[in-house]
Amino acid sequence: MMSIRAIVGRLRKYPRWMIAATALTVLFSASTAAWLSLVAEQQSQIAPISSSDSGWGQEAIADLREYAAALSPIASANACGMGASSCFKCHNGTRAAAPKMDRKTAPWHLDHKSVNGSCVGCHKGKDRLIKKELAHEGMIIDSRMKVAEACDVCHKTGNSAELNKRYQK
Repeated sequence: MMSIRAIVGRLRKYPRWMIAATALTVLFSASTAAWLSLVAEQQSQIAPISSSDSGWGQEAIADLREYAAALSPIASANACGMGASSCFKCHNGTRAAAPKMDRKTAPWHLDHKSVNGSCVGCHKGKDRLIKKELAHEGMIIDSRMKVAEACDVCHKTGNSAELNKRYQK
C-alpha cells in the first residue's frame, strides 16, 4: 500500500486544475448516484397515486431522474437488470432465462428498458437480493397479465389497459 507522501508526490506531476477537475467529477458522480438512489428509495415508499390524480409529480420526478442519469458517468440499471439491479446476476441466460430483447417478439422490454431503474419497475420483487426465494417475493412474472399492479404505477392517465393491448400475445 502506498503512503500518503508517495501519493502526494505522484499527484504533484499533474497540473492543479486537472486534479481539481477530476475531484469535482468524482464528487458530482457520487452525489448524483446517491441522489438517484435516494429518489428511487423514496419512490418505492410512496403510496401509489389513484388514477383520478393527474400524476404530474411522478412524471416530473421521472424526467429529473432521466436527465440526471444522462449526465452521470455511472451507468444506472435498466429494466433488464444490467446495472445496479441483481436480477441480471441470475437472468443472464446461464442460471436463468435472460429477458427477450427482440422488437418483434418482446417489444415491452425495449419500450420499458429504464423503468424505475430496474426490473422491479414492472415485475416488482426485490432487485437487490440474490437468493431466489427472497428476490422473487411479490414478483409479477408476466406484467401484461396484471396491468393494475404493474403498469398503473407509472401510467397515471388510467389508460394502461389500452396501452397494454399492443403487447398481448
